[in-house]
Amino acid sequence: MKLGKSDHELIFKGFFLIDCVVRKSTSLYFLLQQNYDSETDTPPKATIRTRVASCFDRPDPDKVWGYASLGGMHYLRAGVSLKPKEQFVGVSMNDHVYVLGGGDDEFEDDLMARRNAAGHPVGSRGGITKSRTIDGWLWITGSGRTVGRRVGKNQWEWHENIPFKALKDDGGFNDIDGFNGTDIYAAGGHGDIWHYDGATWTQCPFPSNMTLEAICCAGNGEVYIGAESGTVFKGRGNKWKMISRGSMALPFKDMVWHNNQVWCTSDYGLWIIDKNDKVVEADVPSEVAACSGHLSVGDGVMLLAGIGGAAMHDGKSWKMIVDYSHLD
Repeated sequence: MKLGKSDHELIFKGFFLIDCVVRKSTSLYFLLQQNYDSETDTPPKATIRTRVASCFDRPDPDKVWGYASLGGMHYLRAGVSLKPKEQFVGVSMNDHVYVLGGGDDEFEDDLMARRNAAGHPVGSRGGITKSRTIDGWLWITGSGRTVGRRVGKNQWEWHENIPFKALKDDGGFNDIDGFNGTDIYAAGGHGDIWHYDGATWTQCPFPSNMTLEAICCAGNGEVYIGAESGTVFKGRGNKWKMISRGSMALPFKDMVWHNNQVWCTSDYGLWIIDKNDKVVEADVPSEVAACSGHLSVGDGVMLLAGIGGAAMHDGKSWKMIVDYSHLD
């Protein structure tokens, strides 16, 4: 599955990694955005190309890598649905939806295309910030406390009973995760956490007004919240406590449960939360650490991808998937 020079030239050259997602241990997706010099070149957003690169573990090396080239997809987020069909689902901050896999390769209706009798949009209240697979279904979050679940082609179940809160008032969810379909948490804003029990959303009291960026419903039954500067809270329901006061330049982009521990990443590195609730730098090879940026888990593997490349952990060891140091 490792990217070779010919596929690098064809798919990756001139682009950089912006996200990743695991569909299966043998089926991976990467989001790539076109390079441009922000100091001298500021092209219109509509002209910047985004690529969805697919990587499949196949015996024929010519059929391992493929890609789709897209335009106008501002800050596309990578997601995977396992229900009702197993496929990649990308949702952009400007409400476009692109689906690949399971016999589909197409754009679906924009998220705000549906309107009520008064002509007002129904569904997304603002830009989409994160996609997450929970109990096989694709969930998304965004500004205005947007929460949605994709239930089928062009079909979204919007959770509009959560009170709207404007972005200027620090409203909006930055992440979502769940233990199952009836035990889900969404977090964002300044200490703004909500819990879903399968029927009702309830706001959770939280001991801080820090900006909340990432969330992980861990296999040990605890919920971990990544806040500003890499600060971490732990708890569930109405009980939360700070376990680590961060002093990092960037918050965590992603937090996931893999191999019986919580992993956290930003563009600056990869960390784990140890058994004593300490956030410590992950002991990984230097070429793996260079891939820090985004994390995705599924089918027993964890995928790490960022500016420096991509690597996968199968529960025992690391395997480089995209190693720029051997390609450029």
